[in-house]
Amino acid sequence: MHNHPVLVLGGGQLGLMMAEAATHLGVVVDRLDTATDQLIPGTSNLRVDTDLTVLLRRYSVITAEMEHLPNNELVTALRDSNLWANGSAFYILPARNRQKSLLDEIGVNNAPWQMLQVVDDLPAVHDALGETLIIKTTRGGYDGKGQWVIPRGIQHDIPPSAFGELIAEQKVDFSREVSLVGARASNGQTLFYPLAENHHHQGILRFSIAPARASSHLQAEAEQMLTKIMERLNYVGVMAMECFEVDGKLMVNELAPRVHNSGHWSQTGSGVNQFDLHIRALSGVVFPKVPSFRSTLMMNLIGCDYHPHWNQIDGVHCYWYAKEKRENRKLGHINISQIDLGDIQGKAECLRPLLDEEHRSMLDLAMLRF
Repeated sequence: MHNHPVLVLGGGQLGLMMAEAATHLGVVVDRLDTATDQLIPGTSNLRVDTDLTVLLRRYSVITAEMEHLPNNELVTALRDSNLWANGSAFYILPARNRQKSLLDEIGVNNAPWQMLQVVDDLPAVHDALGETLIIKTTRGGYDGKGQWVIPRGIQHDIPPSAFGELIAEQKVDFSREVSLVGARASNGQTLFYPLAENHHHQGILRFSIAPARASSHLQAEAEQMLTKIMERLNYVGVMAMECFEVDGKLMVNELAPRVHNSGHWSQTGSGVNQFDLHIRALSGVVFPKVPSFRSTLMMNLIGCDYHPHWNQIDGVHCYWYAKEKRENRKLGHINISQIDLGDIQGKAECLRPLLDEEHRSMLDLAMLRF
């Protein structure tokens, strides 16, 4: 399969982890920094000038690590080529209004919503959807950006320029957030991971626990929902579906046509991780038989310094992205996977003194969920 190299649009950690996983499959994965149009070969940090002709000749398939891609000349040309995988998914899913319309059309449960064209529409939208609205930009916005919680009659800080590109959602009273990561091959075969339970703080995913506690009754429902979505889009590769649990049922919050932060636990918690699975699907490598899963805590490392002793604790696996440190930026993650839940708690106790106060509090909160 080494004759089918893959190009990933984006130079970040998701593409890096795809490139690393692909080495086990004999598949070459390179990345394109869409800000500079430079090629980053494999897992290196080299940057090589390139052009459209070289890229179209070298790669067999083009995927992306992010759904919000720039409209520059090179990226547009690559997306217009017959190598670009999942064109319909990347047209529909990055635009929240198109994503929500798709879910409504195929009968997949999601929060009631409307477009919000002008500020004067707010009273009528409140009448339709409820006393508190979740306002989101139709494009962009992640890790809590581009979103506002608006109670009726309260002064808001939505910039006037945003109107016309906003949706309003009903604020949902949910008991927890879970996500399903699954993959679909070109022959229609699917493979799903167990649901993960996610904890967000200030709009940023802080940790995931997989398999999610007491979720066996939700697994089949989640798989049916994501299968319906992937089939409708004729999707090939890994897709993530973030959901609210509401009264014992699932409601889709967001879809991502790519490998996903809430699937990072699979690097140590599964015999085949999400990055491996994505490359298998795109390259035509057969899916594995259903892998075994181990209980896993995945904790994001946000805006902190690297600690060399993290990787000295047996059973604690640190993935560091070598990115420039910035406040609220995901700089790495830690996985703790064990068959016995008590072992996870033991490893967490060893890790705890090596964390700053914020990450210690997140670890303590996670341990309460086991």
